Amino acid sequence: MRVTNNMMRNNSMMNMQKNKVTYNKHLQEYNTQKKIQRPSDDPTIAVRALKYRTTLSEIDQYLSNIDDAISWMDATETVMKDVDGRLDEMITICTQAATGTVNAEDRENLVLQLRESAAYIFEQDANQDYAGRYLFTGYRTDVPLLFENTQTNVTYNITEEIDINHINKYEYVYGEPSFDDSKSAQDYASEASRFNTTHRALVSYDNCDDDQTMSVTYTDADGNEVTVEAITKKIEDDANLNEHLNPGDDEIFFVPETGEIVFGDGIYDSIRAGSGLSVNYQKTEFENGEIRPEHYFDCVAKDNTTGKEIKYSNADEQTIKYQINFGQTLTVNTQACNAFDTSIYRHVDEISNVCNDLNIMERNLEAVQKRISDCDQGDTETLANLKELEEQISTEIQLQNSVLQKSLSSAITTMQNQKNTLNVAMANHGSRYNRMLMTQSKLEEQRIDTDDAKSQNEDADLGEAYIGFTEANLLYQATLNATSKILGQSLLDFI
Repeated sequence: MRVTNNMMRNNSMMNMQKNKVTYNKHLQEYNTQKKIQRPSDDPTIAVRALKYRTTLSEIDQYLSNIDDAISWMDATETVMKDVDGRLDEMITICTQAATGTVNAEDRENLVLQLRESAAYIFEQDANQDYAGRYLFTGYRTDVPLLFENTQTNVTYNITEEIDINHINKYEYVYGEPSFDDSKSAQDYASEASRFNTTHRALVSYDNCDDDQTMSVTYTDADGNEVTVEAITKKIEDDANLNEHLNPGDDEIFFVPETGEIVFGDGIYDSIRAGSGLSVNYQKTEFENGEIRPEHYFDCVAKDNTTGKEIKYSNADEQTIKYQINFGQTLTVNTQACNAFDTSIYRHVDEISNVCNDLNIMERNLEAVQKRISDCDQGDTETLANLKELEEQISTEIQLQNSVLQKSLSSAITTMQNQKNTLNVAMANHGSRYNRMLMTQSKLEEQRIDTDDAKSQNEDADLGEAYIGFTEANLLYQATLNATSKILGQSLLDFI
């Protein structure tokens, strides 16, 4: 085959171009430290690179979610530990009062300390927010746990579940002897105070609406649902005899001022034999710092101005979940209704009420003793009457002191139960927290492995890249040298 000069020049230029392409490829590989510069260079490497980058992006997002969740859960754990410490303090205060004799000043300090501790638990801890979101209010992270102002224009219709075991046998002082000029010593003796017992439970609020009909619903031993309308009994209607704590055999009394539900013996036996006790009642006036019902109970809030109603339900099922791994979510919040029992407030109120009654009895005793000291010693009949009244009031005070001791003991039991509830919530929180830390550790290892695989897939080996670049450079220089010799000669050089 005849080879012409043009053929040699064309072939030389083509080979030189190929060497330049190879030279440029190794040069780019060395400069960028990447195996390919565009997907078309090696589609397999390009597809793998996209997958690795997507995986790394997802891992980074999960790690970011975990960082946010850990911060939220750290704040939650701090609050629950603080509440646990406060409960220990309240138990200590009640124990000291229950094991000693307390005078009026001691009782005042006792109630003050308990109220401050309860307020701290709910106002400072349970109402805590984190980054503008309330920790313990479920989905409604923008709504505080407590009312921030006094509210009187919205009526809440509350349905509250009551553990049957929380219906306690309750002792109270029946009767209250009072001074009357027309009464004789025999009259005062007939008014002697005594212990009565009843079965009682407390709803979560006091000062409920007094113009309502509370309904009590339970399932009896035969599996039938029974609804009983409670009879509203106000304390002011029988301030002396405490008849509001003495229902008939098949009656239920509701005391709106104190939030007490008092069961007659017959209906109590029926409830105890059954299950599923719930009560429905209404409350309109809420003080600043009281718990918002929607965070604890199924309820309907009606605006008394506009008539608009809002229904709240599933208060204990509002779990906030974060996605922390591929196909894995984790609950990060703890709800107030699962960690902090409203009975803390209620038992403090009860102790306060018992102490207030005891203070009134002691003032009555002081007034009678003043009358005795001022009485004409020759007026033996009046003096005998007053001394009988003094004895009856002293007996009443002794009985009320016994009620106070039992109220303190009951409060200690309630706070111990609250600690148990809180410890269960803390254990649940801790198990989720540990799982999150393990997931975080796994993701960090997975990120390192994925990053290594990504590097192996697309990063160039600098040693090999430099050798390839050097070889391409030598070959290119040799090509230039050979081509210059070929192109520099023609047929005239040989004539």
